[in-house]
Amino acid sequence: MKKLKYALLAVIVFVLVVVGGSVTTVVWWFSSCQGHMQQCYASFRGATSGVDRLTQARQRSIHGGFTVSLSTVAFQIPLGDETEGIIVLDRNGDGERLIATKNYTHWSPRFSLDGERLVFVRQMVGSKDRELLSCETSTWHCSILLRTQAALSSPVDAGNGNVIFSTSAQRADGGRGFDVFVVRKGQTPVRLTNYEAYGLSPISVGGNKIAFGADGGRGFEPSPCTDRDSLKCDKSNIYVLEYDPSNATIPNKPAALAPRFAVAGYSTSPILSGDGKRVAFLNTNRKGNPWRYNIAVADIDGVVDGGFSVEGVAFSSGAFVGDTLLVNELFDDHYRILSADLSSRRVTGMGIKHSPEYLRTIEPITLSVDGFADVL
Repeated sequence: MKKLKYALLAVIVFVLVVVGGSVTTVVWWFSSCQGHMQQCYASFRGATSGVDRLTQARQRSIHGGFTVSLSTVAFQIPLGDETEGIIVLDRNGDGERLIATKNYTHWSPRFSLDGERLVFVRQMVGSKDRELLSCETSTWHCSILLRTQAALSSPVDAGNGNVIFSTSAQRADGGRGFDVFVVRKGQTPVRLTNYEAYGLSPISVGGNKIAFGADGGRGFEPSPCTDRDSLKCDKSNIYVLEYDPSNATIPNKPAALAPRFAVAGYSTSPILSGDGKRVAFLNTNRKGNPWRYNIAVADIDGVVDGGFSVEGVAFSSGAFVGDTLLVNELFDDHYRILSADLSSRRVTGMGIKHSPEYLRTIEPITLSVDGFADVL
């Protein structure tokens, strides 16, 4: 893990010095890589080997947000101008629309369980402020729930007006670590954990459980893997805790986090089903260079029962709708959204182009944004 942290620092320096990215681009890049250091390091290797910047952006943003409601799919997508938008389309493949407010970049979209709201993060180009928005999907009227200069990602509409998210806060030693917070419109955010992670994303809530991917030191149980055997040892950065949806709290927090789903290889990026009985996560056997991540499906006790093998460049994290699991897969010239009925094992897919020329033909969504924003 220490080697990976140093690699991540090297990536940030490379983006600033060699690629010539702006500070806004680097901050977004770091936010999108929370919980995905291995995959983002693969993107860095692509940058140093001559892969064009738009391809690198797609490789990063595939991990930045994929979400599904009963009727709609939404995910983060590079626009070709150093910013990110959010594409929204019907699950039957019709009715494509695009959130791409001028001079803003957007990330981490997530539908509420009923699909009536979409939460996401945005940042104006050249600004240090990031904003957490909650939008009504019927009118695209949005409220700013939070404005902060800290890294911000993985918002989750947990119901009852509560939005959970990951952000960085000051450690006791003066540094900054990532933890889970909750905010309500017009109220001050409340910190739910105090594990001071190096990175924490994605977060998901299902039933009375909350799951997230995280890496850290102080608040984490020591790894049983030695440095010498780290690539042979089965590892996971997935954590599952109790969650009280009525009070938006995490009761009975352990003093140190113990990883779950340490199946063969390395596991990361958990997403819970709505009832909290299933989890989908990315898993790699750590063969090849870069590593390739498949998606696995397990019950909450860790028994794996199905999944997809990646055929394209990379998978997003998964998304559940009832007994259906969906995942976005990146290819060189398109995305493919796979949909698997976990009862019948029937799998279907639909494709969507991702070229900037094609994205410019999609109907834009105009957001109406207002509301009080607390400052963290």
